[in-house]
Amino acid sequence: MKVLLSNFYCISKNRLLIVFLLFSCVVVAQQSFQLPKGKKSDKIRFQLANNLIVIPVTINGIELSFILDTGVGSTIIFSVDNKESLELKNASKIRLKGLGNNEPVEAIRSINNEVRIGRSTSFNHKVYLILDESVNFSPRMGFPIHGIIGYDFFKDFILEINYAQKVIRVNDPDQYVYKKCKNCYQTKIGFRNQRKRPFLKAKYKSGEKLIDINLLLDSGSGSSLWLFENKNKGIVVTKGSFRDFLGKGFNGDIYGQKTKIEELHIGDFKLKEVTTSFPDSVYIQGISSEKRQGSLGGNVLRRFNLIVDYPNERISFKKNGFFSKPFHYNMSGLTIQHTGFTAVTDYSEKDRVYLGINKKISKKTLELSNLFVLRPNYEISDVRPNSPADLAGLKKGDVILEINGKKGYEYKLSDLNELFYYEEGKKIKMKIRRLGIEIRYQFILKKVI
Repeated sequence: MKVLLSNFYCISKNRLLIVFLLFSCVVVAQQSFQLPKGKKSDKIRFQLANNLIVIPVTINGIELSFILDTGVGSTIIFSVDNKESLELKNASKIRLKGLGNNEPVEAIRSINNEVRIGRSTSFNHKVYLILDESVNFSPRMGFPIHGIIGYDFFKDFILEINYAQKVIRVNDPDQYVYKKCKNCYQTKIGFRNQRKRPFLKAKYKSGEKLIDINLLLDSGSGSSLWLFENKNKGIVVTKGSFRDFLGKGFNGDIYGQKTKIEELHIGDFKLKEVTTSFPDSVYIQGISSEKRQGSLGGNVLRRFNLIVDYPNERISFKKNGFFSKPFHYNMSGLTIQHTGFTAVTDYSEKDRVYLGINKKISKKTLELSNLFVLRPNYEISDVRPNSPADLAGLKKGDVILEINGKKGYEYKLSDLNELFYYEEGKKIKMKIRRLGIEIRYQFILKKVI
């Protein structure tokens, strides 16, 4: 059937022109990803950042960066900053609700889009574009993140996720053959919410008790474990917890208590002293703590190589080199985000070429050239009350100029955050700018739990 274009409109969002095509007659086929004919598998390399899997996703010819998230059912775009034009077809307005304490956010639903991941393609794909510019995960990641994709991709393949090598093998489920694995744990995953989000049964140790828990498998969370308080089941915050910023949802920042549990059991695998977050009840309204007791995040999942098999509703765990590494948390109390770029002068060494009468001579010289390059800006976006950084006097909105004698822009955001996680007793010296005034602070990292 020929589809006629009846109207179109466009909006500008963060320098990316997004064009929505509105059709008077629309034919919608079921969306699914497929590998090229005759190909039974594909390999995708990914970036692992903050325990999250980031993959390239091409939508209608424009390449973007997406988080691969088992915790979502739909394909969602929330930040677009290319100079290219992204065409989204057959658009209509809706409202979306997620974790967080704000009102539902406005979004555009668009169908019949072409989406490519590696060599797999979906030709009739539905995507949602969130219009609220505050819903943007890029500042917390330190590089552009344009959206998330989950069930829409997982449902069509068996995915082998190798966190150690940062590779995903995408397999045609009709041609995939499981290999025997002596040291693996394979179990069923259950689906709820229109069969789009997987749940896994696990146990955790509290005192002398082992408590059964049903967890959302959530590769889109960089945390280790979230638990929802349920006194009837014995799920309560342990002593020694502290209040902290837990993460960002579609509907705003999420706060709660952070602590450690003695053990988390996934089959026969036992993870000890697992950092665990208990979100405030206001952020999980509408979630039944009788049916779901929490979420299993990327800081646990990355300790395994996984076979995620949505078509057959099962998952396989095999521990990797990350398994025995201890669970750390941010001892400074600072949450830092990327807030754009600044131009700084750079000095470079160049090859200068001189021409002789009969020959060409290359001579290396030190050229002090005023080259202006863009470097990242970092800003404190949250300070935990009574933390070392708070007691030292640092505040939300402070712009970071130096840390331990090194310019702030010389760090990647992930490397900068790592300074606060691993070494108790480490001295942190910072120079910041506040209201145009440069101030120096220092504090000592100290464990709370």
